[in-house]
Amino acid sequence: MNEPLLADVEWDAGDLGCGPLLLELRNRLRTMPGQVFKLISVDPGSPEDLPVWCRLSRNELLHHDPETKSYWIRSRLDWE
Repeated sequence: MNEPLLADVEWDAGDLGCGPLLLELRNRLRTMPGQVFKLISVDPGSPEDLPVWCRLSRNELLHHDPETKSYWIRSRLDWE
């Protein structure tokens, strides 16, 4: 990645597991349509779970940095 992605909000979820992590992530993304959210997650399942969840929930995974265990996600615009 040449230029760092800027995030509107950052959350370090630590080792929070998939279920609770995704529920909290959904709640946080709902409050910020169209903005960029940086998530840090050391849960070993995150590299597989988060890209799938983003695709299914129609949020855009902009970048994943495996070294820092960080994910930049653009929140979708059409939360209801």
